Amino acid sequence: MNAPAGIRIEVHPELSTRVADATLAVCWDDTCQKRTLKLRKTAPEEPAAPGNPVMTTESAAPAEGPATRSPQTPELSIWPGFVDIRDLPGKPVHITLEFKDQRGVTVLDRQINTTPQPTYPNGRACSPGGHQAQLTVTEKGSLIPR
Repeated sequence: MNAPAGIRIEVHPELSTRVADATLAVCWDDTCQKRTLKLRKTAPEEPAAPGNPVMTTESAAPAEGPATRSPQTPELSIWPGFVDIRDLPGKPVHITLEFKDQRGVTVLDRQINTTPQPTYPNGRACSPGGHQAQLTVTEKGSLIPR
């Protein structure tokens, strides 16, 4: 079993509802790769699969009415996506993330440097899988590496 190289993106739902088109560019050395993030709804039973870039637009938890929600139940605050980046290195990369609304107006244009880490899908005693980086986009549009 292997893990693909790539970047996982988690977008706050308040921001994701305003996004019609999303692109991610990642650069290192003399290499740049640009990917379009396809926005589509993901059913609760259908997880976001690596290699199938998505940002979900609905909650992974079933909707509850106000009478059934407990005050202790945490709100789901992020939606994950994954973009496959072949040959992503384990050294610093420069990432540009851009979101546009239905009219083509840019609602987010952020850049960040981060270092992808090796994955160990079969445990640390086995060879590593692809390098991966994780980013979170907050409601206010901040881009945070994790």
